[in-house]
Amino acid sequence: MSDLANPTRGEHELLLAGVRYRLRPSHQALLTIEQKTEHSLVELVRLGNAQALSLRHVGIVAAELIRAGAEPDDSTTRAVHGDRIGELAYEEGVLGVTARLTLCLADAAGGGRTASGEAKAAPATTMETAGVA
Repeated sequence: MSDLANPTRGEHELLLAGVRYRLRPSHQALLTIEQKTEHSLVELVRLGNAQALSLRHVGIVAAELIRAGAEPDDSTTRAVHGDRIGELAYEEGVLGVTARLTLCLADAAGGGRTASGEAKAAPATTMETAGVA
């Protein structure tokens, strides 16, 4: 992955086998995750919070979010396979990986994302000064 996730922009990353992957919760990735796992986004967040995601589900969720976060010219990352990513998640420690994936899914479920998975800019705020007309 060429660019690491930028937490100030609401991006997430996942470390597997010494490689840092950017996780992007795009609308298409989430639709694919829901279809492959047969669970809604909110159900997946609940399962993740309970540390009850199966290894199969961890692999599916991680692989789809990794693919969505890959640079357009990064064909290797765009071709990751859920089974292999699941194995790497197991080797890395499924509890920590599940926690990171759940954070990303919860962030997406809470809004503030474009359909491509990019964090939306925070709305501008104005400061009001007391007593100023």
